[in-house]
Amino acid sequence: MIMQIVLKLRILFLIITFPSWSQVGNTITHGPILGHITHNSVRIWGRTASPGPFNIVYQKIEDTYQTPKSVEANSFRADDTTGWTTLTNLEPDTVYSYYLQVDGNKSKEGSFRTLPDAKDYVNGTHNPEGLFNFRFEYGSCASQNPANGIGPSLPTYTTMLNEVKDKINFAVMNGDWLYEEKRDYPLSEWLKANEIGENGKPKVVSHAPTVVGVWENYKSYLDKAENLAEWHRHVPSYFTFDDHELINDIWGAGTAGRRDRRTVFRDIGTAAWYDYLGWANPIEFDQDIQFGKGNFKKGSDILTDPKTDFTAMDLKQMGNLHVLWGTPTAGVDEIALDSIDDGNPNSKVYDIVEVINKHKLRISPAAVANGSGDYSIARKSYSKFTVGNCDFFLLDTRTHREWHDTQNRDQPGLTMLGKDQLQWLKEEMKNSQADFLFLFSSVPFMIPHIGAGGYAMTSNKDESWTVFLDEREKLINFWEGLEQPVFVLTGDLHNSFAVKITDHIWEFCAGPHNSVNHRLSDEGNRPKSGLYQFDKREMDIRWSSFVLDDIPRPERMYPHYCIVQINNVFNNPQQLGKKRWVAYEHPQVIFQFYDGRTGEFRYSETVSTKRKKK
Repeated sequence: MIMQIVLKLRILFLIITFPSWSQVGNTITHGPILGHITHNSVRIWGRTASPGPFNIVYQKIEDTYQTPKSVEANSFRADDTTGWTTLTNLEPDTVYSYYLQVDGNKSKEGSFRTLPDAKDYVNGTHNPEGLFNFRFEYGSCASQNPANGIGPSLPTYTTMLNEVKDKINFAVMNGDWLYEEKRDYPLSEWLKANEIGENGKPKVVSHAPTVVGVWENYKSYLDKAENLAEWHRHVPSYFTFDDHELINDIWGAGTAGRRDRRTVFRDIGTAAWYDYLGWANPIEFDQDIQFGKGNFKKGSDILTDPKTDFTAMDLKQMGNLHVLWGTPTAGVDEIALDSIDDGNPNSKVYDIVEVINKHKLRISPAAVANGSGDYSIARKSYSKFTVGNCDFFLLDTRTHREWHDTQNRDQPGLTMLGKDQLQWLKEEMKNSQADFLFLFSSVPFMIPHIGAGGYAMTSNKDESWTVFLDEREKLINFWEGLEQPVFVLTGDLHNSFAVKITDHIWEFCAGPHNSVNHRLSDEGNRPKSGLYQFDKREMDIRWSSFVLDDIPRPERMYPHYCIVQINNVFNNPQQLGKKRWVAYEHPQVIFQFYDGRTGEFRYSETVSTKRKKK
């Protein structure tokens, strides 16, 4: 009897002291997040405590009594134990619920609706192309640092969850989802948290140890803002990166010879962005960033890396080469660090002239010192996707961006996009069969971004295309020769505006989602509305949000977001309550701007296809 009591007490002690068996083992730490969505597929991401397989369990909402399906994904140490996969063979225009699971541990549940399928809308007489209506949301700039914005409460995301979550098909976060925090997170802490030693480091960590600070930055943003995490569990999203995903005011990454701590952090920030956000986009080029350690001789233009086979890389899918700064504070957004020249003596931007053999590259310029240094070769991060009769282009405005000069805004040949991206964009747009063309640029197109402090070289400050006028004007002239309306959807400036550039070329800037607003003086002292000419081209500012210069910084907290509706068809049944989708001769795109705190409607602009004489 006594033994039975003792045994029961021991069992009770074990139950109280230790977690249940379902809680032992690997866990889901972050996610899920939804990405690229089609009529029959969606991408889903998650992060686990330890690398390995995890499951995505899903089912149609209407089939709650059926056994759910499960697909396995894998997380990898080299990606900070993140991973993703694509659910396929889904039904169109259907709502699914899902969650992540590993070792019996579940994430919070999410949901999504697949896109419509054109074949379900085809009417031989009235809608032969199977067009359908759809909506998306876009915005930019969501700092969670109270010094730079509203803070981690992110009221815009609460508003959007309440007002638009179930009314849109997808969202585009157009840059600055992340702002620099935790960038000084030490490698030793990351190794300790992952229970690995120096010899267990992934290649990216060995060559670019400051990537662990960027990883920590992403985790903290998902940890602090539950409404942000909830939004991404339910709304499939696409992402562009701007400077803060990399490092504030990163310029000149495409200009050979440029030596700057911020500039050569490009690929470290980009690598972390792919682990946490960039996976969500369609992949146009699959050649990943290359990290390695090169040997240099003073005055020589040859980089030698005995551990890398350069002949195995598709350099046509890649960008230029950076020798990394190499200090623990390389990715910290601190102006005082910019005046300290403590990086690797060969750290700068290089062109790759040729592959000499497996282990040697010819680079330009030549090295300035003997020694070794970690380097990176960029990947191309621009891509395209199509929904219905619309083509969407996700541009990369940072990887190939050359060094600008505010005193020579019309410098011939200067490029924001780089020659390869520019050629790709023009070819894709020229051959497009879409009715509408949407370009996501993380930086403004027509309005300058010349103020707001930041980087030490503020005298040369301008994030916008207004310091790349030669390339901008050539693009506008090219677009004028197209049949379709062109919409340049922008971010970075912390205000929203609608700008008519020509009869069928428009810029629509949406934001900020959470960051402190810029003042009119930060935007070239533009008018609040009306005709405006900052450089060689006059524009019509149809509407804008704005902040006057006399408002103190802590009071400049006016977030906005934009909903875009593509109006292709109208339900016109012969019997009330039925469906018969009839296509418009001239479909419309409706841009609708809303207050981020209240959801109050602010402004709309409607643009339709060109009228043609019969």
